[in-house]
Amino acid sequence: MKCVIFAGLPAAPELHGWWADADYVIAADAGYENACRVGVEPELLLGDYDSAPRPEAGAKTVFLPAEKDDTDTYYAARKALELGATDVVIVGGLGGARLDHTLANLQTLVFLAKNGVCATLADTDNEVTALLPGTHRIQARPGWYFSIFSAGEQAPGVTLEGLKYPLHDYTLTHTFPIGVSNEFAAETATLRFSAGMIYLVLSRKEPPRG
Repeated sequence: MKCVIFAGLPAAPELHGWWADADYVIAADAGYENACRVGVEPELLLGDYDSAPRPEAGAKTVFLPAEKDDTDTYYAARKALELGATDVVIVGGLGGARLDHTLANLQTLVFLAKNGVCATLADTDNEVTALLPGTHRIQARPGWYFSIFSAGEQAPGVTLEGLKYPLHDYTLTHTFPIGVSNEFAAETATLRFSAGMIYLVLSRKEPPRG
């Protein structure tokens, strides 16, 4: 089951492909307004609404306390897991003024991935996916960078093929960003690693200046 979570930042209409085939949509706090702006009616609304208008109470609305351990988006991710989601996409969860929320959302991806969910954060210029050990094949995206980062202390056995800068049996750590700004060199790139977790980041290239 694919679940899309609308988080606190506006979701551009160009992202409609992410939610067009969703089986279930959750709006976390201000995510309700963001979903409505792009014509999406969520199946579930939840949040503490300390920074967004409080929706009307109803069967599909869950009001959370402002003082809690979970962020609203993390709570939504846990709810998606309870509902049986195998694929979760969070839109409106990258960038903005609150770096702490972006970092919290990256940790939310790790939580979902460790529970067997394919988890992605997406906006118009970036897509972040948390990956478990194994072999991953990524279709080339012309005009996009390919970057990897260790989501923990280290990820050993990293091998990259089909990219401008290959790696072989490399130990990726959280102290050296060697995986940033790689580029596709084949129709399909292959990433393999044996342990740990990795963030795969696809970022749209900036247009030439001048």
